[in-house]
Amino acid sequence: MNAFVRGCGMAFCIAAITTLALNVFVSPHLPEGSFAVIAASHTYFLRQCIAAAVALLLVFGMIGLHLSRLGRAGTFATLALIVALTGQVMLFSVEYSQAFTVHDYALYAPAMLDAAMADPHRPLPLGALIAIGTFVIGWLLLAVSLLTERSTRIAAILIIIGIPLAFVTKSMGVYGGILASLVTGAGWFLLGLHMIRQRASA
Repeated sequence: MNAFVRGCGMAFCIAAITTLALNVFVSPHLPEGSFAVIAASHTYFLRQCIAAAVALLLVFGMIGLHLSRLGRAGTFATLALIVALTGQVMLFSVEYSQAFTVHDYALYAPAMLDAAMADPHRPLPLGALIAIGTFVIGWLLLAVSLLTERSTRIAAILIIIGIPLAFVTKSMGVYGGILASLVTGAGWFLLGLHMIRQRASA
């Protein structure tokens, strides 16, 4: 169990570093144009593959985090984890499908893809919106539950600031993404370190 929790802590750390690297080195090279033009690019495919891997790492990180809090997590923390884990799995499915399905549609049916994305009530954009919304709400609830423990309080505060920051700084383009991933990633990294150190000393 201890080795698994440490591994999950490492997953948080790797996800944090990879998210920042993704926004620094990959996202700035996305082409300009319609969604189909962007999604048809090799850069988009690479970005979504990496984003899917990060989302999966965060799933394991959450599982390990809950295991490390067994006996201390109350009802609110457990419910927060359920919402956060649900949102995280949903986000993974969106990132994965964008890499291997949306990218393919962008190559062979770009007009249809742009038409689908133009209507926010269509299943494709609506599904992504639901996943992102659940992800955001879940992580905020989970971070609030972490405020009760002194050892995870700083990480929780960074996550609470960082996740909304991604939306607030959207007008800044890639620089906003870099800033948001730096703050949120720092929270994930500190959570991972806490899990590794906690189990190493146990």
